[in-house]
Amino acid sequence: MGETKTERLSTLTVLAAVLLLGAILAVASPEFRTLANLLDVMTTSSFTAILALGLLVVLVAGGLDISFTAVATIAQFTLASSLARIDLGWTGSLLLVVLIGGALGLANGCLVTKLRTAPIIVTIALLNVYFGAVIFLSKGEMIYDFPEFFWDGVVWRSGPIRITAQILALAIVAVLTFLLLHRSNWGRILRAAGGNAEALARQGIPALRVNLFAYGWLGALAGVAGLFQAQLLQAVTPGALVGKELDVVAAVVLGGASLAGGRGTVAGTLLGVLLIALIFNGMVLVGLSPYWHQVTTGLIVLASLVPPALAGLRRRGAAATEVAA
Repeated sequence: MGETKTERLSTLTVLAAVLLLGAILAVASPEFRTLANLLDVMTTSSFTAILALGLLVVLVAGGLDISFTAVATIAQFTLASSLARIDLGWTGSLLLVVLIGGALGLANGCLVTKLRTAPIIVTIALLNVYFGAVIFLSKGEMIYDFPEFFWDGVVWRSGPIRITAQILALAIVAVLTFLLLHRSNWGRILRAAGGNAEALARQGIPALRVNLFAYGWLGALAGVAGLFQAQLLQAVTPGALVGKELDVVAAVVLGGASLAGGRGTVAGTLLGVLLIALIFNGMVLVGLSPYWHQVTTGLIVLASLVPPALAGLRRRGAAATEVAA
């Protein structure tokens, strides 16, 4: 199941923008064009990228979730609290956050389906429920007491070049998401659900099953993202992640995913994350205030809404013309 012409065009457009901006930054700052700097950008962007790949699956299926940062917070807070009492090791830690995130994602998918209202409304409500719960239970206190295995996140190094656990996790998640969307029957089902949910229902595939899978996938990846973000910072602060939802949404839509569902690719999403990271890197280099970060992110999301709105106007205009004729 390959990419559509529209998806390929979107990916190539974002790739061209990344290359152009990268060339400008390389000229402006010699330090930027080193491999070590690129790996650092990948490491620091891994949290956003893993969440973006999870959100991509939900958007392709025609849904939308805003609660993933709170899910990641719950997963990493539970992990940090557990590691303060028992050494779970990497395998146990990964299993714990996937189970917690996946369970919350399944709950999201179930509520979105059963309440039959706009997913954004349901998940904004869940964002506040989850966030309020973790703030209450944690009392807003930071946790930074981790066992020794959790200290070093470098899996391979050679001089200044370091391959971190964050980069490795992102690579694995990207491959799994690619196989899901482009090489599996579930990928076809998710795209069909996003493109025409009623037709899918007539084929005997209930919306609940699709939503449970898509939102469960995002929840599990939110748990993974929370784990590796905690390892990178060596601390868990309950209020640190919530508020970064728009960064993830902007990266996915910039990468070519449609908020209307049925369209989006792994390559485009990763390029969208990279482009936003480079934009913010460039803003730092030229000395712009960090408050422009939020302005830029909001403008990216607004710009992504223009093409579907114009397409809708053209369709309505064409329909009106046919009726008049």
